[in-house]
Amino acid sequence: MAFERKKISIIIPVLNEGNTIGACLDRLNGQAEPNEIVVVDGGSQDNTLAIVRTFPGVKWLRASKAGRGRQMNQGVRVAKGDILLFLHSDTLLMPGGLAMIETLLAQTGIVAGSFSLRFDHQSPFLRLYARFSRINHILFTYGDQGLFMTRRVFEQVGGFPELPLMEDVEIQKSLRKIGRFVKIHHPVVTSARRFLINGIIRQQLLNTVLVLLYHAGVSPIRLKRFYHDD
Repeated sequence: MAFERKKISIIIPVLNEGNTIGACLDRLNGQAEPNEIVVVDGGSQDNTLAIVRTFPGVKWLRASKAGRGRQMNQGVRVAKGDILLFLHSDTLLMPGGLAMIETLLAQTGIVAGSFSLRFDHQSPFLRLYARFSRINHILFTYGDQGLFMTRRVFEQVGGFPELPLMEDVEIQKSLRKIGRFVKIHHPVVTSARRFLINGIIRQQLLNTVLVLLYHAGVSPIRLKRFYHDD
C-alpha cells in the first residue's frame, strides 16, 4: 500500500523581520515535500511584508494583535495542512526536514516534536549551548527549534496559550502529557543575533533566570518586562 503524503503547513510569526524572512522562505522553497507557508505579521513597520510578497504562493495575513502565540494560532486557522510546523523567521530548516517530520508523526504514539539546533555564529559557548538542545526535555526545548505536531493534536491541546512569553514551553506541557514528544538530531540553524547584541554570557544568564522563574511560578506577564524580541 502506498504511503499517503500529508500536507504540511509551516506557520511563521513575524514582527519587523525584514533582515531574516527572505532567507527563511528561500530555504523552505527548496523543500521537496508538499507544503504551504503561512506568514502571520504582528504589525511590522519595516519591509517584512514587502519581502514576503515577492514569494509567490506564500500566504500572509495580519494578526489582530502582536504576540507569537496569538499569531501562530491565527495562522493555523487559515492553514490547510494535516501537519503543522511552527518556525521562527530567523530559523532555517535543513533539506529533508519536512520529510523527517512526516515520517515521525506517522508512528504510533508520537504526538509532537522539535529539532535540535545550531547557531549561525561559531562561538565555542554557543556550540556548547546548542549541544544541550539535543536533550529531549522541556528545559532544553523552545520555539526556535521548530515545534511540530498534527493538526488534530494541536486542536486537542487547545493551541498555543496567548501569553507574552513562554507560549512554547506551556504548549509542551500539554503535548508531553498526551503522548510521546521527540527530538530530531539533525539541527535547524538559528540566529545568534540576540546573543551577539546583548553579550553571549549575559543573554544566556538572562534566559536561564527567566526559565527558572517561570517554572517557579512567576507570571509570563512579569517576565516579559525583562525580555525583548530583537
